[in-house]
Amino acid sequence: MRKFQFIGRKLMSRKQQVQLTRSMNNNILNLTVSPVAIAIIGGGFSGSLVAANLLRNATIPLSIKLIERNSEVGRGVAYGTPVDCHLLNVPAGKMSAYGDEPNHFLNWLHRNGYEQVTPSTFVPRRVYGDYVQATLKAAQLNAAANVQLEKIVDEAIAIETKPNSTIIYLSGGQYLDVQKAVLALGNFPAILPAPLAVLDNRYVKDAWSADAIADLNPEDAILLVGTGLTMADAVVALHQQGFQGQIHTVSRHGLMPCSHKSTTPYPAFIDGETAPKTARGLLHIVRQELREALTQKHGWRAVIDAIRPIIPQLWQAMPLPEQKRFLRHVKAYWEVHRHRIAEGIAEILDAAMESGQLSHYAGRIQSCQEFENGVNVKICERGTHEDIVLQVKRIVNCTGANCDYRRLQHPLVASLQEQRLIRPNRLSMGIDTASNGALIDADGNTSQMLYTLGTPRKGNLWETTAVPEIRSQAANLAQELLKSLNPKPYATTFLLRKPAMLFRQLFDKESSTYTYLIADPESKTAILVDPVLEQVERDLQVLRQLGLTLRYCLETHIHADHITGTDRLRSLTGCLGIVPENTGATYADRYIAGGNILELGNVQIQAIATPGHTDSHISYLVNHTHLLTGDALFIRGCGRTDFQNGDAGSLYDAVTQKLFTLPDDTLVYPGHDYQGQTVSTIGEEKSWNPRFAGRSRNQFIELMKNLNLPQPKKMPEVVPANQHCGRVLVALDYQI
Repeated sequence: MRKFQFIGRKLMSRKQQVQLTRSMNNNILNLTVSPVAIAIIGGGFSGSLVAANLLRNATIPLSIKLIERNSEVGRGVAYGTPVDCHLLNVPAGKMSAYGDEPNHFLNWLHRNGYEQVTPSTFVPRRVYGDYVQATLKAAQLNAAANVQLEKIVDEAIAIETKPNSTIIYLSGGQYLDVQKAVLALGNFPAILPAPLAVLDNRYVKDAWSADAIADLNPEDAILLVGTGLTMADAVVALHQQGFQGQIHTVSRHGLMPCSHKSTTPYPAFIDGETAPKTARGLLHIVRQELREALTQKHGWRAVIDAIRPIIPQLWQAMPLPEQKRFLRHVKAYWEVHRHRIAEGIAEILDAAMESGQLSHYAGRIQSCQEFENGVNVKICERGTHEDIVLQVKRIVNCTGANCDYRRLQHPLVASLQEQRLIRPNRLSMGIDTASNGALIDADGNTSQMLYTLGTPRKGNLWETTAVPEIRSQAANLAQELLKSLNPKPYATTFLLRKPAMLFRQLFDKESSTYTYLIADPESKTAILVDPVLEQVERDLQVLRQLGLTLRYCLETHIHADHITGTDRLRSLTGCLGIVPENTGATYADRYIAGGNILELGNVQIQAIATPGHTDSHISYLVNHTHLLTGDALFIRGCGRTDFQNGDAGSLYDAVTQKLFTLPDDTLVYPGHDYQGQTVSTIGEEKSWNPRFAGRSRNQFIELMKNLNLPQPKKMPEVVPANQHCGRVLVALDYQI
């Protein structure tokens, strides 16, 4: 077999690429006053509202870049649900996007076919998402001629600050050079409780995943971990689809959300300046007022609502130990009374409890154990400390958003932390900000370029996630940004580099395999890395939709858990199959070795030999930014080393001496993931990967030797098939 001829010259560094692109673009604009650029990272409710307020109020040339990885803006997780029974938790009369136009939402509803809605109606969240989109569109249409909004469908992965500008790097290979940036990051996915991490992902789902409650049988039992608002959403969605099985819920306190009821306003009874500075003192005053309210025929809801306007002031007046005391002892009770659900939703929950279908427990999950057709979950009950064992078919994580920035696994957050541009709040809730929303860095300095709003400010403000708080922050932040901007004569403040490559991450559920599509946008030629036989039609469809010609199929190694789609793709497209050398593979068109560089127009792929999972494994560094690690390095893990001449010592050396010497901001794209994670960075894995962080070579070898993993079921058939580049006639079942 003829060895593939590669170009061996050194690749241009990222810094050189950026400098070259800037020099080429220096003269693309020649305006007397070029528009100042503001980037908004995140196009959910928070980001859309900042953009709308900027469009409404800007009087200078302004270019607003709204960056959102989803094709739709204005929805986010909250308003992106397609389930009609997911209602707003606040009546329509209080949900205006603009604080100075309290009937803005109601008027929009009445103009758009919802004439029956009253101020006390709880409308579907999907409808509110439509409203946010319409509000942004209206602001864009009515903006001044020199104020422009551009929606960029991509994901920000890194930020670099300069003396007079901010550079934002996007996952698609572009970068933006702007004057100011707003982090409208919203809510990050919930953390999976530790005892659930050992379970197969067939059994554990995130509440907001598309298949969280799909494919359940009437006799199945389900466990919802968490008893707050997310749990309520899951229960009503189960109710809507007619689920008849048992629903268990568990949280540490076992408290269920309270419902809204109509109230009359209650007079202010506490002053922010003279209020107690302790959690106990504040709780005493509130309880005293509740007793007084009952004598006047007022409900407790009106008393809680009366506190709301000064909550940030009360929170900030408490010293840190008192804030921690509040979080330990009061938080759970406050949240079920403060964040309430619609009466209709409460009725569904009450009916399910009365019928015995819904049970809720106060306690902690101690352990989980899979059996033939489900999971045994052991719960230590709060108070009695007795064990409760539940047999369930599925577990759904409803624990709410993760706002602990020390534990977030996201390349943008990692970039901000590595450059010390943010300071995680001491309460492990969000990040520290100034009163105007400006970020405070790790050295205590207030940024003049980076701002945020909403959930990231939770540690500083406590109440900061509901529409009234966010709309106020968005309006104030827009004014702050416009006030601080200075138009730059004869200067280009925004550059959008032509993408050096097209990059797509594709996923096969059955084998939890990632396939990567990499293409040169100019020549329209493409490479597929680690294709899967059962997904060939999907891959062909993507190629057709993007107008690409498949040139190569590239393998990281001989797979033992799925059959490659290379041979099938060769027969359908005429592409060439490339495999690592020394694999013993036949029917390959070409072979690749560590150190070789494969070029495809603007795309350059450097092969890095990373043996250990198998003896001929190769990782690929694409354009010095995207590292395809195959099975050598996973997100917070690595591939096994107990077959196909695997060697734990070799894997440790390859990862620590080769991959971990790459820049910390190098993006890590693994060959598999079983927890729904998509991308990491070298810096993250060096710090947080439990297989490598803090382990010596001998400790790693000992760890890998004692994993005792079962062999993939179809390995005897899969490996020979892949040694023939996937030349088989039948598809196989998998055990990953």
